[in-house]
Amino acid sequence: MGNEPNNKRAEKAKEDALNWHVRLHSGSASSDDWIAFTQWLETDTAHNDAYDVIALAWDDAGSLSAIVETDEIDTPAQTNNIIAFPLHRLRKAIRARPAAFGGGFGAAIAATLLILMAPVFIGQNGTPGETLYTTGIGKQRTVTLADGSTVMLNTGTAIAVSMDKNSRRIELQKGEASFTVKHEKERSFMVAANTLKVTDIGTRFIIRMDVGRTLVSVTEGIVEVEPLPLENRTLPSPLPALRLVEGQQAEHQFGAAIKVQPFDTTKVTAWQQGLLIFENNGLTDVIAELNRYFAKPINMVDADLADLRFSGILQITDQDRAMRDLTALLSLTAVETETGIALQHTTSDNRQ
Repeated sequence: MGNEPNNKRAEKAKEDALNWHVRLHSGSASSDDWIAFTQWLETDTAHNDAYDVIALAWDDAGSLSAIVETDEIDTPAQTNNIIAFPLHRLRKAIRARPAAFGGGFGAAIAATLLILMAPVFIGQNGTPGETLYTTGIGKQRTVTLADGSTVMLNTGTAIAVSMDKNSRRIELQKGEASFTVKHEKERSFMVAANTLKVTDIGTRFIIRMDVGRTLVSVTEGIVEVEPLPLENRTLPSPLPALRLVEGQQAEHQFGAAIKVQPFDTTKVTAWQQGLLIFENNGLTDVIAELNRYFAKPINMVDADLADLRFSGILQITDQDRAMRDLTALLSLTAVETETGIALQHTTSDNRQ
């Protein structure tokens, strides 16, 4: 009897956590929803534990048939490409999971309401107290930071990390990285990337730096983005910060306004599974993207190849496989040369 109030409290926390997860992943969650969710998380430590259970069970939703009885399996409803699994199935999955997890999904997904402005951003040449992480061409790595946050570095990426008791600061010096941020109420998490400063108010986002362009894609939670003066990253931004929620992407070129647009999460995150997804992309863009991952550069011998469009999925872990798939789908020939790989039309002379 003495444990009855605690049991009811735990069950109520799980039910609330389930409702929060469904609400936040419905595709229509607003920034106010994420802030309210943060406040809910911070009112009781049991809420974090309950959300951990929900998040892990939800991740297993694709294999719920292994958790529930066969006669309970029904076809998931699909609305706007979001799979909505019946709640009774998810509840049963939750009951099948352990009561507590140490991964801290709730803490990781929390929004930080205190936005602190860092007095100084990390210098490009490195300063004392920084930790540098890099990847070579075609390499990826995931690093766990001192605060428990994780960063997955894509090909040809470099980040400089600096943390103290007041703030957590990262400079993305080149390339692309995916950030999963552990919530800390007292320390903000900020990333300087090319022309942007990104302040995390949520959990998961990807930043990509191209020549003259920076992309910030929010895959879960909220971030604030604001332009940085290129010549002095320590100065405050002259323009107000913009808040991005899950499913929104900011594109910025120095001197221009930040452009906010929706994005395809599957495409933007495909590199994390060793893939690239293209949909009616020009061959020039396809080759440029592939060349980020392979030491042997690909070039077009025939100028009219630039007019070709390509749709398909290519592997980035095996250049030979990627070239076989690309040339087969476009009826082209790839010829290895001393300087790289040449793409050209297939003719009677080079057909095998």
